[in-house]
Amino acid sequence: MQQSRIWSALFVGLGVALIVGGLVAPRFLLGDGRLPLDLGDVTWTIEDPDGMRDGEPTPVTRQLHLEIRDPSDEDVASVRVGDSVRAGEEGSDFDNLVTASTWAFEMDRVTGETSSPAQVQLIMGMPATEVDIEGVWLKFPANVRKETYDVFDTTLRGTAPAEFIAEEEIAGRTIYRFRQHIAPTNIAQRYADPLNTGIEEGPDGEQIRTFLFHSAERELLVDQVSGLVVGIEEKVDQYYGDASGKGIQNIVLYDGTMDPAQVEALVQGLGNVTSAARSKTITWIAIGLGVLLAIAGLIGTVAGARRRS
Repeated sequence: MQQSRIWSALFVGLGVALIVGGLVAPRFLLGDGRLPLDLGDVTWTIEDPDGMRDGEPTPVTRQLHLEIRDPSDEDVASVRVGDSVRAGEEGSDFDNLVTASTWAFEMDRVTGETSSPAQVQLIMGMPATEVDIEGVWLKFPANVRKETYDVFDTTLRGTAPAEFIAEEEIAGRTIYRFRQHIAPTNIAQRYADPLNTGIEEGPDGEQIRTFLFHSAERELLVDQVSGLVVGIEEKVDQYYGDASGKGIQNIVLYDGTMDPAQVEALVQGLGNVTSAARSKTITWIAIGLGVLLAIAGLIGTVAGARRRS
């Protein structure tokens, strides 16, 4: 009899715990795919040991580093992204630096869209430049679809379409792969910057006015639920060319990939981000099971009381 009362009490207690757990689960499970504020710093490191700088072979590394900062709230995250390209193994980091910029902006946690122009720092100590981030960049809209998205490129300061090409699974999560193609583009025609033009000496000693050209073939691995980019593979060619686009001087050329372990770590960091359907399923299963256990416990308690009377 004593044992029966203990089991009945355990059933009631466990049932109540499951009901409470089901009710509070939505606070801990991001069921609409929004960017987690506790994600921590996110780094994408893209490396090519056989790249090129100024026409000479050298390792090239591009690194993107995202921080979520205050103020951030339920709907909007304040984000800062550092973007740098380094080429070479000798000398200081400054000697190996090809480009570096810092982008600060507010981003909708669900759609990934920016709500105001980014403040872009190109040179330390100099005033920031305002740049509109069109389309999406490092976060796609939650519940990503198998379609084409306009994806931002920092050198273009504009977008190019990225089309869905494949579905795969990494660390138990569904990942979509997108491919983006950027044809050789005269950057000087898009915005003014001292580095977008130059002067090179021609074969006969003549002065040739040159322009910065940029092209890229890029594949993006995107978590289907959250829309966060978890992997980047890109082939980038930047050079100074004449007005017709003919290359005159290589700046940097690389065909870089991320370490698969880094990609998997980024995916695993999204463990508490679920789809709305899965979040509701978990909630109702917990509440339903809790109700059944609580009822079973109460029935056992009542039955035991009747037997004692």
